[in-house]
Amino acid sequence: RNAHPDVIAAADLVTEMVEVKHPFRQGVKAIKGIEF
Repeated sequence: RNAHPDVIAAADLVTEMVEVKHPFRQGVKAIKGIEF
């Protein structure tokens, strides 16, 4: 996140992940043993 442009330029691989949908956003609580 917010990598310096020089770091991006020097890297061989740069990946940007974008959240499209997540259960937490719909109010689903974390489940013990799965999320923590």
